[in-house]
Amino acid sequence: MSEAADAADSPSTGGAVGRIIAFVRAHPVVVAVVALTIAGLVARFAFLGFRVAHWDEARVAHWVDYTRETGHFAYRYIIHGPFIQHADRVLFDLLGTNDFATRVPVAIVGGLLPLAALLYRDHLDDVETVVLAAFLSANPVLLYYSRFMRSDLLVTTFMFATFGFLLRFHASRKTRYLYAATVTLAFGVASKENAILYVLTWLGAGALLLDATMFRPRNYRSGIGFTTSKLAAARERVAAVNRSTMGRYVGHAIALGAVFGGLFVVFFAPRGAGLDGLTYPPADPSANVGLWDAIGNPTKFPELVGHTLTYGVTEYVSWGGGVEKLTVGDYLTRIGGMAEGMALKAGPLVGFAVVGFFRERYAVAESRPLVLFMFYAGVASMVGYPLALSIDTGWAWGMTHVLVPLAIVAAAGLGTVCRWGLDAYRARDRIDVGLSVVVVGLVGLVVVSTALTTAYAPNDRADDNPIVQYAQPGDNLRPVLDQIQSIAPAHDGTDVLVYDGSTDDGGYLRDDPGSADYNFRPVCTEWGNTLPLNWYFVAYDAETDCMNDTGVLLERTSGEDPVPVVITRDADPTVPADELAEDYHPLTYQLRTHGSEATFYVHEDFWNRET
Repeated sequence: MSEAADAADSPSTGGAVGRIIAFVRAHPVVVAVVALTIAGLVARFAFLGFRVAHWDEARVAHWVDYTRETGHFAYRYIIHGPFIQHADRVLFDLLGTNDFATRVPVAIVGGLLPLAALLYRDHLDDVETVVLAAFLSANPVLLYYSRFMRSDLLVTTFMFATFGFLLRFHASRKTRYLYAATVTLAFGVASKENAILYVLTWLGAGALLLDATMFRPRNYRSGIGFTTSKLAAARERVAAVNRSTMGRYVGHAIALGAVFGGLFVVFFAPRGAGLDGLTYPPADPSANVGLWDAIGNPTKFPELVGHTLTYGVTEYVSWGGGVEKLTVGDYLTRIGGMAEGMALKAGPLVGFAVVGFFRERYAVAESRPLVLFMFYAGVASMVGYPLALSIDTGWAWGMTHVLVPLAIVAAAGLGTVCRWGLDAYRARDRIDVGLSVVVVGLVGLVVVSTALTTAYAPNDRADDNPIVQYAQPGDNLRPVLDQIQSIAPAHDGTDVLVYDGSTDDGGYLRDDPGSADYNFRPVCTEWGNTLPLNWYFVAYDAETDCMNDTGVLLERTSGEDPVPVVITRDADPTVPADELAEDYHPLTYQLRTHGSEATFYVHEDFWNRET
């Protein structure tokens, strides 16, 4: 007998295989959820760095790289929570400054979202738990924004996990779930400011659920009787608590507060010169107390904590949308855009959420509070989030906050079809089995096909895809970006020259670079109009200069040492296109979905035909 055969028949190998088989049989739901999670992670990491950075991705990535290079960091609500900034700074050192690295934290957290389904098993049956994990793994909107360097998917995942941990604590009374909930809550708060809205949404959904319970109190004569009974029971429990137990409660409360406060300080504390280090020119860090200063000198820690809490909380609550200037028409446009996006890209989830709600509300003897609660939370998010958006098209990523709670309700709806099929299979009813298989199969086909065509198209724009926000480049800039990336490390002097001789508001250049408030690189550009290019300039370490004089431009693009790449704006009438085209290869792309055409002139001496 061969050694391979001996190994296959050995007790240790057989025992390991046997234990795996036994675990699968004993925990099929866990295995199914883990398998869906692995599939979701693979889907999120496939071609993760292929799509060109969105305007919003680029500006955050720019500041992450800035902190990595200079050591200066300060929380600013306009950049959103610091969680992804700290995570990406570490990843830039490990993986380099590239689009793949920027999106890794969101891909990991979004990919692990299906695991949160296990936290809700006390309120869902086995089939519904697996269906919930499937929705969270494969939904096209969640998949797209799990591959997008923005914090909406982060805060959605962390807050969904927080609520799940609180439910597990309520069911088990094990304090480890409270600590886990505190950690994920801190991560959610550090991800984005709308974590506050989650708490408000929970309170609102809870109020609606309480109202429904009081209206139909089941075993009580009236809603007042229900409320009186619950309050009396709560008083009895409080009265029964002895000093020892109360001491443990107080101890845990202090510890939980310390965990949350400690994480808040770690995430939000300034580094280097703090906010002054982000200005132009950056300030000397010696006048400020940063996190590493306090760690090196603990006597400075109280000052650091005080500054972090006062500044961080003030800045945090300053976040908000343009509610004061929002018209009814604007609001309806946002609602309409969100509804269209969910109908086209998340139709099965939304449809079965409606089915699940009506079944739970009207077709069962005893409704489950969690299903109704999550439906109310989803609807409240649908109505409320458009009010808090700082830009009209922010609903594109705002859909994530609606779809995750609705996924539980959708799992209850689709789970009904799955149980119907299982019951038919046990009863050997071929017709009902076939019908249920067709329904589930069609849902799976629609979800997977939509996800594939939505998440991996590099040139999708808002005109063609309702979940793509308009500041995504309308074309695939990779060919010219690859040119710049290959030129920068091999060329001495200016690698890229940004030219704009016009004076209109859409121009590429600042009137006075020295007046820049923050150290945008290069400060001569009006980076609101040139992003995402600024991110690639710093990522490739490309020496970049600006020019607004046509004569000087022609001098710098001729002779023995021409500038390798010139970037112009198509709307600029002063561009000497014919003269540049004599020695340069012109490539035109849209920096946004709507208009914003830019032409990149790559000199023939530096033209890399392989890219």
